Amino acid sequence: MTRSFSKWALAGLALLAMAAPVLAQPPITVAPGNDGWVSPVNGSQIDLAVFPLSLVFGPSPTVSPTLVSLSGLPLDPPNLGSIDTLMERYPPSVVFATFPETHTFSVEIKALRLKGQTVVNGHTYTLVISLSETPSGAGTITATRLTADGGRFNSSFPVQPKLTFTEVGNPGNRAVIDCGAVSGCPTPLTLGASNVCWEVAHGPNNFDPATKGITPIRAGIPVDGTYNGVNDYTTVGRARAGFAGLEFHTGWDPTPPWGPCGNVRHDHAVYSLFHVSAPPTDCSKTSTTTTARTAKAIAVSRLCDQVSPTPADPVPGEPVPADPKQPVDGTLKHKATKPPGGGL
Repeated sequence: MTRSFSKWALAGLALLAMAAPVLAQPPITVAPGNDGWVSPVNGSQIDLAVFPLSLVFGPSPTVSPTLVSLSGLPLDPPNLGSIDTLMERYPPSVVFATFPETHTFSVEIKALRLKGQTVVNGHTYTLVISLSETPSGAGTITATRLTADGGRFNSSFPVQPKLTFTEVGNPGNRAVIDCGAVSGCPTPLTLGASNVCWEVAHGPNNFDPATKGITPIRAGIPVDGTYNGVNDYTTVGRARAGFAGLEFHTGWDPTPPWGPCGNVRHDHAVYSLFHVSAPPTDCSKTSTTTTARTAKAIAVSRLCDQVSPTPADPVPGEPVPADPKQPVDGTLKHKATKPPGGGL
């Protein structure tokens, strides 16, 4: 009798458990803001054969190599650490009420600095890839929330490049091809990536960027995104002020213990062009056993002490103000130019 009662009691508990509602996952709100990337040494590539080098080097220039490996060149080490690629995700804030759930953000590349070397007509040149002074235009990030704190995304965005060649040992000899100002560059020059990890900072499971040494991006940093000595963009911060939401991060698995997801490769669908990036981790703990390391540690401390206090995820549906006017890009004359309004 007792055994029979226990059997039916266990069966009843099992039915109650099955009937119990599944607890809803808390929503997360992603704020608009900046994302920064670091390009590993020789991790990116550009094919000079598809660019109009004859505009600045004469007819049929000899180029070796035409496939040039590129490394990141930091934009502003005191304020941005090792970041060489700067993006901005535009308003509004995006609310993920549950998962799986997919939303699309508008995104634009705002600064780029990659460096390589090649030989043209027998002379060795340092090659710097930056952004054209003609804005690249907006692309998209299509993000799917798969866990409480994040998920995966696919991205596609246009890049309007500027190529600056400076002869090694003769810096006065410089040639510039600004693809926003001349004809003959590949078009459309769109880079895409897929299945990239993303997560929010201080979400349901409290992913903390500081534990990964992630480089902060504060608002108000002037940036020369076009490599002309003129600051043509001002950062809005990883979470743009005045908008609801949490910081958006990439490069880490969106579940505890937040393991690395590996580098991100952005490819062009046709040309031999690609850009490999990784999250910037200038705030990782480092040894300071020498004077040089101590000096570096002081600089890193100044950069990393800019981290803002932990934000609270606001209530979904919080009013979002209108998008403020974007900064106006600067201009500079080039050796190879065409009237404004020319496309890639």
